Amino acid sequence: MISLYDILEAADGQLFGEPAAAIFSDFAYDSRRVDRGDLFVALKTERGDGHHSMQDAVNRGATGIMCTHPPAFDTDGLTVIVMRSVERALMRWTEIVLRKYGTTVIAVTGSSGKSVTKEAIAQVLRRRFQVYTSAGSFAGRFGLPLALGRLAKEHQIAVLEFGINQYGEMAEMVAATRPMVGVVTTVQHSHTERLGSLEAIAQEKSTLIRALPPEGLAVLNFDDPLVRAMSADTRATVMTVGLDIAEPVFGADLLAYNLVLDRYKTGFDLRHGADRLPGRWVPLLGAHQLYGGLAALAIGINYGIALEDGLHALTEMDPLPGRMRPLDGANGSLLIDDTYSANPETTLAVLNWLKTVRDDRGRVVFVLGDIDGLGGHSSLAHIQVGQRAADVVSQLVTQGDLAAEAGRVAIEHGLDRGKVTITFSPE
Repeated sequence: MISLYDILEAADGQLFGEPAAAIFSDFAYDSRRVDRGDLFVALKTERGDGHHSMQDAVNRGATGIMCTHPPAFDTDGLTVIVMRSVERALMRWTEIVLRKYGTTVIAVTGSSGKSVTKEAIAQVLRRRFQVYTSAGSFAGRFGLPLALGRLAKEHQIAVLEFGINQYGEMAEMVAATRPMVGVVTTVQHSHTERLGSLEAIAQEKSTLIRALPPEGLAVLNFDDPLVRAMSADTRATVMTVGLDIAEPVFGADLLAYNLVLDRYKTGFDLRHGADRLPGRWVPLLGAHQLYGGLAALAIGINYGIALEDGLHALTEMDPLPGRMRPLDGANGSLLIDDTYSANPETTLAVLNWLKTVRDDRGRVVFVLGDIDGLGGHSSLAHIQVGQRAADVVSQLVTQGDLAAEAGRVAIEHGLDRGKVTITFSPE
């Protein structure tokens, strides 16, 4: 819940007229997704100015507005807070509310796997704690405060995604939240258009790990060299997680090995120090999604949750929409929904999973859209996807200019031309 008085303190702003509501259920920045009782945040972004949507937000049930200039319409029955910068006020509010409740922050960053990792951590920690996570994914310094809109005083721990879009964002988010635990999942090409190189992406993400206190915990993907190298940059305790699919094998503190990939779950044996826990499974598809579960187990250990309890908690986890989520299709078919913000590495991981679990008697239809945000890596990435798809799928459908390159490459690498459909419109 959001208090008007916390907002006023954060904004150093003023009320426009008499306030009608002093408590709000959540933030909303998209007027089309406003729920009754929300505080509408009139943000100015690359996509538009939220001030133009204030009337629509009120019509849909918003009872308050944060803005830099007041509405031109009648505000009777509405709480309006006017301030110099909505964005700065939101970050300041984040500091205030976390300090007010004394909530411990666990920050998850990485080029992929943040949402699955966030939910896995929460699933494990709820064995002993009141844990807060946002219902959706919010990226960047604007998204972080919005993710905390439903935080309440009973929440002991908040598990948050620290997505970045540009230089300097991580430092701002870390300063506002002071995380006790930092997790880095991967460093991949999804931000190269803005940040330039994998090394630059790693440098920005490592800001989180460098800022952790000595009593904190850094959980790092051992199989990603750029992530593993961050262990040298922190004063915190380091735990690494990994799979037995990369060199050096058996180097991680927490290791899943003897992987068994299935259409509905992933099996593995687990090693932690001298302990061996064979025959475990999680309802997550693909080896690449195991990293999130392993990070959750590592954090659980740090917070006094036994591996057995953590593993049991993970078996009760529901696959997230858009992240390798299995859905029943027509005529006994299986649909895999991996539509949320794919990058080249995760797309190749999906194809590798399909190669393992496909039934030679059936068909695999792969639908691919443009993978954007890759900068100079874009052409090579789509070529690699097309090459791998030719070896795995029965039929390929592409939509968009970039994805068309993958379709053409798949044909060049042996996929029958009649099995490839290249389109440039969703229709």
